[in-house]
Amino acid sequence: MRTALKLDSRSVMGVEIPILTIEKREDHNYLHYGLRTTNSAIDKVYTKFTEVKNLTVELAEIENSVYRLADSIKKTQKRANALKNIMIPRFEETVKFISDALDEKDREEFSRLKVIKKKKQKDAALKKAKELSAESA
Repeated sequence: MRTALKLDSRSVMGVEIPILTIEKREDHNYLHYGLRTTNSAIDKVYTKFTEVKNLTVELAEIENSVYRLADSIKKTQKRANALKNIMIPRFEETVKFISDALDEKDREEFSRLKVIKKKKQKDAALKKAKELSAESA
């Protein structure tokens, strides 16, 4: 029996995970060992070797999948930490700066409007005083 290893992949949470399969091809043209000089232990060893080969392929697939997922989790954790410790505080500072600037503009506008109102009242009082003085004269 001849075997070939086939490699496919699938995506799990955006991470490419390998899928290994052993393709078995029946090849009965010859035995892998001679019958005359060997005993039944060779048959058992051959069977166990095939099992070990299959388990090794399965282990390699699982180990590689775990490694890739762990690496992806580590990268994601670094990004999350960067957001939490660097980017979000930076944005909060920017929001505070903008809020302070808008509050300052509001205070300036309020003061300006008060000055304009006082000037209008003063002008109105002067105008009224002129009208009264013009009527009495």
